[in-house]
Amino acid sequence: MSLFDDPAVGTAPDPTYSVGELSDAIGRAVRAHFRDEVWVRGEIHDLSRPPSGHVYLTLVEERPDGSRAQLAVMLSAANKVAVNRSLKLAGGAVRMVDGTEVRIRGRLDWYGPRGQLQLRMTAIDPAYTLGQLEVARAQLLARLRAEGLLERQAALELAPVPLRVGLVTSRGSAAEADFLDELRRSGVAFHVLSVDVRVQGVGAPRSIARGVASAAARACDVIAVVRGGGARTDLAAFDDELVARTIARCPVPVLTGVGHEIDRSVADEVAHRAEKTPTACAQLLVARVREHLARLEGAWRVIARLAVRDLASHDAALRSHARRAARGATTCLADANRHLAGTAERVRRAGVAATARAEQRLGRDLGRLGGAARVQLRDATTTVTGAERRLSQRAPRVLVEAERHLAALDARVRALDPQRALARGWSITTTADGRVVRSRHDVAPGDRLVTRLADGEVRSTVDDDA
Repeated sequence: MSLFDDPAVGTAPDPTYSVGELSDAIGRAVRAHFRDEVWVRGEIHDLSRPPSGHVYLTLVEERPDGSRAQLAVMLSAANKVAVNRSLKLAGGAVRMVDGTEVRIRGRLDWYGPRGQLQLRMTAIDPAYTLGQLEVARAQLLARLRAEGLLERQAALELAPVPLRVGLVTSRGSAAEADFLDELRRSGVAFHVLSVDVRVQGVGAPRSIARGVASAAARACDVIAVVRGGGARTDLAAFDDELVARTIARCPVPVLTGVGHEIDRSVADEVAHRAEKTPTACAQLLVARVREHLARLEGAWRVIARLAVRDLASHDAALRSHARRAARGATTCLADANRHLAGTAERVRRAGVAATARAEQRLGRDLGRLGGAARVQLRDATTTVTGAERRLSQRAPRVLVEAERHLAALDARVRALDPQRALARGWSITTTADGRVVRSRHDVAPGDRLVTRLADGEVRSTVDDDA
């Protein structure tokens, strides 16, 4: 008898079934062949929870040849209580979401109104899901380690002041709010470039990978990938190979703040640094900036102390130089005064000596004249008379000329007396070191000068050498 033989229909060759007859026959055949419940494994797709309280999903298997096998699954509201209890006993690590690999139990049934084979789910094996996740995670980590991708991000240098932050998360989520609130409360001028991505479900891995690449292309200092807490299955996207490779190869340091689970995701393993929560991730950035600011403030304090110390040292040295310069100037002036007094005394003595020598020469000349006259008187009386007459005429002129010569010498002596020159309105100007200024080329702008007058001294500064 054929699987679809039905005594009510008869055994006539090539029977023709109505739709209802064929549907009923299929139902009886399925129930007859699968009398007991069966375990089925696959990946959840198209999960929905309508208001009826039932749960509908499609269990999918991707075959090696590229084809796909799928089975419709229905979890009734009554059986959902027992399934949720099993999930809760597993510590809440497993949730039924799209993309989760599960092993479920149920009874196969043919649903005639839709002409659909359906598995009526009654139980789930959380250990299977966790085991599959752990195996896949371990295999992926082994591949990444062999390729040197686990350490690649850690080798990148995080900017000392990472103010331009690329935030990769679900827009409007609690994770985004926590992260941004921590940055705002810091008072630091962060500039956040938000990239909206899906963080769970079938399309989440590709969305996260695109988000990281987009943030890296916008010249960020650092990228933060954050998500709130959840079950292991909720965080499955962060154990995905595409996400892990994208983060590992990103040229910008990537920080993760994914959930608050004890176990680390693969994304955490390849990231530059992983934090437990979005808030902790933001706190890391705030601490980084504040640490740099503290170093700068410390450096400025050291610079200020050194500057004050050096200024005090230079001030003391300047005061010492000023005192030495003042003492040097006083000494130079005293030396100049002594030199001037000595010069005046030498001029005076030279004048006196010159006068004495002139008087001696005059005396000798007069003596010689007198002796010659006496000899001439003895030798020639007649000549004496004539000579006497000539001498009487010439002697007054000689005396007048001698007196004029003596008067000229005396005038020259008096003229060479510096004090008389000063009294007549002349002055003597010297530099601060005592050099006499004889030409405008002896001074330069800014030089200090001392001008000696008859009644004192005048100090001045050269403004222009033109």
